[in-house]
Amino acid sequence: MATIKDVAKRAGVSTTTVSHVINKTRFVAENTRAAVWAAIKELNYSPSAVARSLKVNHTKSIGLLATSSEAPYFAEVIEAVENSCYSKGYTLILCNSHNNLDKQKAYLAMLAQKRVDGLLVMCSEYPDHLLSLLEGYRNIPMVVMDWEKPAVTLLIPLLITHSMVAI
Repeated sequence: MATIKDVAKRAGVSTTTVSHVINKTRFVAENTRAAVWAAIKELNYSPSAVARSLKVNHTKSIGLLATSSEAPYFAEVIEAVENSCYSKGYTLILCNSHNNLDKQKAYLAMLAQKRVDGLLVMCSEYPDHLLSLLEGYRNIPMVVMDWEKPAVTLLIPLLITHSMVAI
């Protein structure tokens, strides 16, 4: 896989110039721009999403922790969320936990490591152990979807400190 250094070398310019051409952040002479785009095309270069996310501090990804993606209603909601994410240039990472606490722990840790921009939680029930687990990830903007009013009142303390992600 080609790197920005490979493109710069092929085009005979610096990596900074390649970055300016790609991001359109400053004027670059037409012949230099053409050489950079030719090198990009020839090498089939694609900028690193990981490197970009470090610089801009977002990943354009949303995590969705679900109890089940097979239930008809859940499937409809998940499809709508995925379509909305796609239309806005986001990737949806679906984590289907089947109410398994070990899976929920593993998925939440993985989503935190991937630095998702937001987290949607869509479970059929919210036992205390899941609420405690979610509390540990309060640094991730989170929306918790619930189907019963009593559970919503339990989640209010979790939600008041979070930024809300609107999808």
